[in-house]
Amino acid sequence: MRDYETKVGAIYYFRRVVPPDLIGHFRTATGKTRIEWKFSLQTKDRREAAKRLRDYADATDKLIEDARWGGGAAPKADPPIAASADAVRRSQAIADDMERASLVAAELDEADREATEARAEADPAFAAQLVLRGAAAELTRERQDIAFARGLAREERDARRVSVMDLFDRYAAIPGRSAKTVAQWRTYLEKLVAFTGIDDATALTPRHLIDWRNNLRDVETYRGKRLSAKTINGSYLAAVNVVLGWAVDDGLLDSNPARDVKPVQLPKVAETRSRSMSDDEARKVLGATGNGREGREGDDFLNAKRWVPWLLCYTGARVNELTQLRKADVIKLGEVHAIRITPEAGSVKNKLARVVPLHPHLIEQGFLTFVAKRKAGPLFYDPAKRRSDHAINRQANRLGSKLADWVRSLGVTAPQPNHAWRHRFVTLAERYELSERAVDAMTGHSSGKMNRRYGENEIDVVLRELEKIPAFKL
Repeated sequence: MRDYETKVGAIYYFRRVVPPDLIGHFRTATGKTRIEWKFSLQTKDRREAAKRLRDYADATDKLIEDARWGGGAAPKADPPIAASADAVRRSQAIADDMERASLVAAELDEADREATEARAEADPAFAAQLVLRGAAAELTRERQDIAFARGLAREERDARRVSVMDLFDRYAAIPGRSAKTVAQWRTYLEKLVAFTGIDDATALTPRHLIDWRNNLRDVETYRGKRLSAKTINGSYLAAVNVVLGWAVDDGLLDSNPARDVKPVQLPKVAETRSRSMSDDEARKVLGATGNGREGREGDDFLNAKRWVPWLLCYTGARVNELTQLRKADVIKLGEVHAIRITPEAGSVKNKLARVVPLHPHLIEQGFLTFVAKRKAGPLFYDPAKRRSDHAINRQANRLGSKLADWVRSLGVTAPQPNHAWRHRFVTLAERYELSERAVDAMTGHSSGKMNRRYGENEIDVVLRELEKIPAFKL
């Protein structure tokens, strides 16, 4: 058993040569033909090494046995042939000759050693040569040990190699992941790999992540603008941190190099105006909803221009929660007409469905008539016209972006022209003294007050609060 034991520095290793007749049966982690097994026993204690040595010896015994007798995919070796009595006698004679030769060699070696020592005592120059030869031999052994250790480390590193993108694919394959998030995060991970030139997650270090973070902060742009701290921290770094952290939790990585990378700190951008849609801006946008078709606009965008701004005005919903509405999401509960905002239709930030009553002014304008004329499916886009199944380019999202561009073309300067309606709705709720519970029910905000988490939000009660907001006069 100790034949398989070797030492590199203070660490014990298992080292066993593949039998010559089985060369080609075994492969290393990198696919090369294995000529020996080399494993660190990860201990400096010889007794502990002996215990661990047995496990590796037993394991390689099994591999050799399986290879010789046809286990797994390895080719069979010829089984042993029963020896005759004459063959046994010849073999024993050969063994006896080898033993005698070994004894003679040992005696000659001892005689040679004694002669060498005697000459060294009488000849200082010869003694010095012996010392130099010994030092050279020791240096050669040390070099061999270093080369062995490096080869072992390289083989072990190759065996541990984990592709960043393979990790991400495994993360993304877990049921329940948001398709939109997966599509966005894939881009962030690909950018990390492209910047560092490293697709081995085990080779990533905090230094790599810090350099990437600084490049995002100082160099990277999107649509001609520098990335904000919120985008870098909450999107790029967050995606990498979550995926690598998941890999650690699942035992695929030993550590997460992104865990201790500090977020970007940038000076706060001066806000020169409110984030809310002003009364004058609201009048400008809502007035333009009745302008009809402009240029070569399609029916879907014409319908979105006509109704989505009014829905934003009277619901406080997020724009994509409205652009993804389906005909089936316009419902009636008792005597109350409402819309159902649900993850079944697409992205909902907190993944919680909610029902929002329709303001009487929407019904008065004919929204229900418009819905009744639409075929089943989305109200504001045609899935048959989808150009890509890539989640990041969902039609509802693109429609929201087009609406934002249209609103800006009207002269509205709100930083986020679609989200400005959500700010305005909360402003109106305060102005007309709507109950906080009703406002949370309509906007989908999570309340920090425990008592507001109890009970039901009855739709007629929420409508009663919503009707406190008067119809908007153009």
